[in-house]
Amino acid sequence: MSEYSNQDRAIALIGIYQSAQMVYDLATTGKTDDTAFATTIQSLFKDNPNDTLDVYGGVAANIQVGVGTLLAQMSSDQAVQNRNVEITRYVLSMMILEKKLSEMDGKMQSIFNMLETAKAQQEHFGAMHENVIASLANCYTKNVSDVNPRVMVNGKHGHLQNNTTANKIRALLLAGIRSATLWRQVGGSRWGLIWSRKKYLQAAQALSRNVPNDDEPLPPGDLFNRDK
Repeated sequence: MSEYSNQDRAIALIGIYQSAQMVYDLATTGKTDDTAFATTIQSLFKDNPNDTLDVYGGVAANIQVGVGTLLAQMSSDQAVQNRNVEITRYVLSMMILEKKLSEMDGKMQSIFNMLETAKAQQEHFGAMHENVIASLANCYTKNVSDVNPRVMVNGKHGHLQNNTTANKIRALLLAGIRSATLWRQVGGSRWGLIWSRKKYLQAAQALSRNVPNDDEPLPPGDLFNRDK
């Protein structure tokens, strides 16, 4: 993994935090950032990226929700009681689930196959059509929801019972697991969260600063990267 940098690992970790933040937002308010949502969903279809940031459209503007969440959750000057325990739980759950899924025969292949179906739907209905999101949600239900530890999403009953919102949440959890795969593949580890926390924070701060006015959000396309 020597070819990957701390920034690569930070970007992938930010992807996980971005998914977790949006799951929390949707569950509690029914709304979330449109650019972050499109970017995160499209990361499921990115094949052969040029670099780690390319998984998220190639521009830092696309992952600012994740940048802000990581900084808020991991900064040492952030009082522990003010950190969002739900978001931390979602992040850790997605990391654990990704590792378990990677060790289960046939699970990842089943996910890839269902993503192929979702990609075909994108070409017919449009990239962010509700049918595409529903297919991604079904992929999560079929392949992930029965694997422990199950992600228990807490929020307001009205939002969680809304089928459109529930589908978005499941699709985001699937995308968060994809980011966890990327994080592991570029050398990330849960021990590294402890030993390399300052490096992750520094990389996130740099990404937060390096967002010029003309850095337009550009959600990526293509198929889920199976190799990186």
